Amino acid sequence: MKSADFRFRLRVVRIWASLSNEVNKLQFTFTFQVTLALVVSFVVGNYFLYQAASNRLYLQQEKSFRDHVLYLSNVILLWEKSIQDTMRIVALNPSVRSLDPQGLSTMLTPLMEQTPLRRWRVWGADGKLLLTTTPITNIRLTEKRNLKNVNFQKALNGSFNYGVNSVLSGARLEGCLEASYPIPSSEGPVSSPLPPAGVLSFCLPFSKVGADSGMIKVDQINLSETEKAALSNQNSGDDGLIEVNRGRYNGRIFFLLSSTGRLVFPTVSNGRFDHVSLLSPDRVKSSQWHPFVAASLDPSGLDKFRKVQIDGYSYFLYSHRVSDQWTAVSIVDTDTVYAPLRRTLFQLMLVQGLSLLVTSIAIYFVCRQLTKPLRAVVQTVSDLSDLTLASKQPVSLSSSSIVEVRQVSQAINRLSFAMDSFGRYLPREVVRSVLASNQSARLGGDVRELVILFTDIKDFTSYSETMESSALLKNLNHYLSALTSAILETSGTIDKYIGDSIMAFWGAPAPLLSPATLACAAALAIRRETARINQEWRDQGLDLCFETRVGVNLGQAIVGNVGSEERFNYTVIGDSVNLASRLESTNKLYGTDILVSRSIVDAVAAEGPSVGYVFRLLDRVNVKGKAQSSDIYELLDTKDQFSHDDLRDLETANEIMARTLDFGENEGLRLLSCLPEENKARQALVDLRELLELRLQLRR
Repeated sequence: MKSADFRFRLRVVRIWASLSNEVNKLQFTFTFQVTLALVVSFVVGNYFLYQAASNRLYLQQEKSFRDHVLYLSNVILLWEKSIQDTMRIVALNPSVRSLDPQGLSTMLTPLMEQTPLRRWRVWGADGKLLLTTTPITNIRLTEKRNLKNVNFQKALNGSFNYGVNSVLSGARLEGCLEASYPIPSSEGPVSSPLPPAGVLSFCLPFSKVGADSGMIKVDQINLSETEKAALSNQNSGDDGLIEVNRGRYNGRIFFLLSSTGRLVFPTVSNGRFDHVSLLSPDRVKSSQWHPFVAASLDPSGLDKFRKVQIDGYSYFLYSHRVSDQWTAVSIVDTDTVYAPLRRTLFQLMLVQGLSLLVTSIAIYFVCRQLTKPLRAVVQTVSDLSDLTLASKQPVSLSSSSIVEVRQVSQAINRLSFAMDSFGRYLPREVVRSVLASNQSARLGGDVRELVILFTDIKDFTSYSETMESSALLKNLNHYLSALTSAILETSGTIDKYIGDSIMAFWGAPAPLLSPATLACAAALAIRRETARINQEWRDQGLDLCFETRVGVNLGQAIVGNVGSEERFNYTVIGDSVNLASRLESTNKLYGTDILVSRSIVDAVAAEGPSVGYVFRLLDRVNVKGKAQSSDIYELLDTKDQFSHDDLRDLETANEIMARTLDFGENEGLRLLSCLPEENKARQALVDLRELLELRLQLRR
């Protein structure tokens, strides 16, 4: 580098640094300090306001939860007593005690009509079903199962009992409240020590308890009045229930735990209450409800409003022992509790932020009038350092009344012209990396895993012999420009132009997360651009049609500066580069336009792109210059260009071709013959059969 150029660049850097300091002093620093003072005052005030409001909200929630659970507990106790009184009156009726079918029907029909939601049944002591309100398809199986029913056995021992069970509701199994009462024998008084003559029972689905009792609607026990009003005014949205079985942890819920460990809880579908479900103790242990149940049964936490941590989420929980049969639990996640407060805080912060914005803008524009020309210089030099070259200088520079600013503008113009020319000879990513390192470029490189791509035009020599050189060069440059854009848009680096060919790579100088996927996208874009350009030439009446062949490979390569101390190129070398070049030339043997190596196929699968690519296994070949054989694939297109059946056929064809490469063409034909007849006519499999038969003939 000449000493004059060095002094010029050093002067630009010094001007940039000094002007940046001036901007910081006059504009940024003053605006920042005033804004920071306002922000600190707002943050401190908001913090104390939020703490006071959240403490008050906590106390309100504690009272609300306690009242809610105790109210529901009282309802449950009243419901228990109502059930027991009703069944005792019915069971002691002489007509019922006689177990005469006619008497049972006469006595129980009015009761069944008054309580249509309950599924009443009368059983004999031997388990025989004497009366039912709902038809049963397999009475014997029902009777056999009932003999093992715990509630039935307890009733035969002379005691009223109730619990939870499951019942078929349509095509769905849901929880129900099951009550059983012993029917005294008609051969003695009610208090006779004789065993009961039968059992009166009913099963009421939990989702219908509210409608049956008229005291409480179960499908609304988890909603506040505000939430109910909101739901009545809209057709969709969150109903406030915790959908634990669906992985959602927002909202509130009330559930019951029976003395046997069964869980009764509302079930929701599509954000709406659907029915009440029942989980056995074994299923609870394997479900997401288990940590909630364990926290609710903690003896030290009964009748206490407490905060619990479950699966990384925070909840407020209140549990109360209703009776020997039930424990009532109410849960809400902390986000739901504090959501209104946070919304209010957000609105306050929004107002404060707007006031800060207005204040900062006013201060900023006042200072801007003093620093506008200086900021333009700083921005222009900053763009140049990042190789972002503007087409013309800002008006504030070229028309500035300050002599020094106009001189800097002229120097920047010359520097912009020089760097623009420099950037066209080297990849701009390479130039940026050199500038970012703050070091001079040196010979040498390092080993990286790169994706290398080669392109070439089929029979380009024939065009060189028949077309005028200037016209051919113009059209070739148009073609190469389109292909270059396709490569650069996928973060590729152009290594060099070799006549009508392009060499590019992905993964250097900056590493990429999915280089193989980007290279495949570039290859398909090259195919599309080639077709588009050929159509343009046909529309113009030109006898010109380029057929682009592409080879893509992934592997270890040396990337860096190669050459002499006086002049060198940023390039890649290595065996993986040679294989990519050989794949490009191998296209002409198979009549394809894009060939990739096995390493590309594996890398695309590992990178997991959002848009998959479809590859067809062609052969296992020993390309020129390599002793080890390589599996080669044709890149067909993206998966969204194929139907589901086509993708399945191509996958089958690839599997059969892989077996063929290992065991020969006869094995592949045998596998094809084993396919169903309707699949043999599929195009991908027909093409594979023709290929295998042709290969077999050539071997003979």
